[in-house]
Amino acid sequence: MRKESGFTLISVMIALVLLSVGIMALARAGGEVAAARTTSAVKTNAVAVARGHMEWLRSRPPQDLAEESPVRVNAAGEIDGTGPYMRSVKLTTQSATLINVKVIVDYPRAKVPVEIVTLIYVPPVPM
Repeated sequence: MRKESGFTLISVMIALVLLSVGIMALARAGGEVAAARTTSAVKTNAVAVARGHMEWLRSRPPQDLAEESPVRVNAAGEIDGTGPYMRSVKLTTQSATLINVKVIVDYPRAKVPVEIVTLIYVPPVPM
């Protein structure tokens, strides 16, 4: 009697099923990584837009500050009717000499918009 060596049909089929499950898991993980990378890049641009506008606001005289309703901007922060970002500014008076300035940038597929907040000193008016 001769000993047969090799794989049975059942063991080959089980190996193929396990291999296909592993490949499908890798493909799904790759898709999720690509989506996370895209979302991260868009959010990073939104933070850059908010920072740039905040710095522009801080360079202005405090008496010239005003709230801004939402406006569409591009990745450079320039007003663009087709831009993917929505930027707005909210002002709140903290005291006679402090204004709370909040720049809000909403971006595509955002669960929570980017918000940057700062306090700006307003010198008292001499009498």
